[in-house]
Amino acid sequence: MAKRNIAYIKPEEPDFLKRMKAQIGYREGPTVDTKRQHIQNLEDSEDEDREEREDEKPQVVVLKNGDLTAEEAAKIEKEESEKPADLNQRVVFKSKKSKAGGSVDDEQVLDRKSKKNKQQEAKSKLSFGDDDENEDDV
Repeated sequence: MAKRNIAYIKPEEPDFLKRMKAQIGYREGPTVDTKRQHIQNLEDSEDEDREEREDEKPQVVVLKNGDLTAEEAAKIEKEESEKPADLNQRVVFKSKKSKAGGSVDDEQVLDRKSKKNKQQEAKSKLSFGDDDENEDDV
């Protein structure tokens, strides 16, 4: 099959429509291209370099006099970020779960899963005893 190039040329708007739109103050809405451009601009402006808003910052609670305050934490963080990395040390990644047996949340999730499995097994089992009792009544 031969490939065909199809092009669409939008016709010019009639004069009476132009006059009506001018009278009512009509403005063209955004096109798909302008919406794409707007979304791209938003994505570009939301880089990781932006400042945290006040409600997004972590909350610092000081319970005792010896506890770390927000200013001290900021000072320590600044010192650590300025300190050069020690390339002689090995990088070790720690798993999130403890190897001792997991947390209470893990146990609760496992209990729920086992209960669901038991319920599904009970539903999937066929019971022919009920049908035999109904046949005796007839």
